[in-house]
Amino acid sequence: MATTTIRIDHDNQTVTFPETEVSDELVVQLFDDTSAAEREELYDDILRIGAYAHLEDRIGAFLAKTAERIGGEFEYLKLLFEARKRSMATTEKGAIAEDDVEQALKALVTDRGWEDSIVPTGNSGGELSGGTNKTGDLLACIGGVDGPRLVLEVKFDKSINLGDLADAKHEQNRKDTAWSQLVEAAANRKAGLSMIVFDKGSASSDIKKKVRDVTWLPGAGLAVMVDPERGDYRNLEVAYGFARALLLATARPELDTELLSVVVSRALREVQRCLEAQGHVDTIVGSACALLADLEQSNAALSSIQELLETVDAEHPLTGKDLFALHEGEDVRAAIDRVEKELNDLVEKRLSEVS
Repeated sequence: MATTTIRIDHDNQTVTFPETEVSDELVVQLFDDTSAAEREELYDDILRIGAYAHLEDRIGAFLAKTAERIGGEFEYLKLLFEARKRSMATTEKGAIAEDDVEQALKALVTDRGWEDSIVPTGNSGGELSGGTNKTGDLLACIGGVDGPRLVLEVKFDKSINLGDLADAKHEQNRKDTAWSQLVEAAANRKAGLSMIVFDKGSASSDIKKKVRDVTWLPGAGLAVMVDPERGDYRNLEVAYGFARALLLATARPELDTELLSVVVSRALREVQRCLEAQGHVDTIVGSACALLADLEQSNAALSSIQELLETVDAEHPLTGKDLFALHEGEDVRAAIDRVEKELNDLVEKRLSEVS
């Protein structure tokens, strides 16, 4: 595009662009995934965001550094992220959430060597409303298809509050609550226990206040908070293991259910304490890793400076090339990459030992 074809009207504070054609793959992909009615607004957003990014040195430096380290893979990652973000803002969100939870449970079952069956049921009717009620997104059969049944309802949105036994859906303006969904799901899927899974990023303030990790809703079942943006389903894994053990225990006729409820309450309290402690440990480990990475970077930089100074004397003066090499910091970058890999390997090894 010739620069003379771009006209600026200072009086009206506007810029006029001519018709143009762009062959960039990222641009084509972005506009192709956007409806025709929204493309003009998207075009305006891109111009504005691009202008901010170009004028903002920090953003420019970040993009330059990122491009230098991972190049074209970053562009592909951005495309995937944008596609995922757009999907999570549409009707596809429910299906994606259910699939994520299903895959997390199947991975857990495989890792533990259990024979549990995990089946998606959100698109099929159950026992209620003449077989048309679809409440209950996943059904887990403990030990196989004939074992005790755990039903899971996945709610990754802000449209639901926790609720309690006192709520009555037939009253005017009453909506579904987590409590009512748990009760309904259990009845609809003929399950001995039900669980509802929330997303930390989109749950209502009411849910976030009352469900920090795993919470027991008396008379209903378990409420679990996960963090899919970080790929963190540890709370779900803990809750599923707890629910599984509870279902296997209640299947034994010789157990007193009242005594069992006391044990369940105590066990759940300890589960919550363990999850809180794990969160504190994760924070401490993350901070320690960041400090170690900073120390390694400083040590590597000091080593490079020391090596440079040792080569400087009357016959070998400091040159611009030496300063440029120091500025580039190849040794420092190599040390950062190495220590990051070592720390990540150490953390992964520790987590695998704990699990």
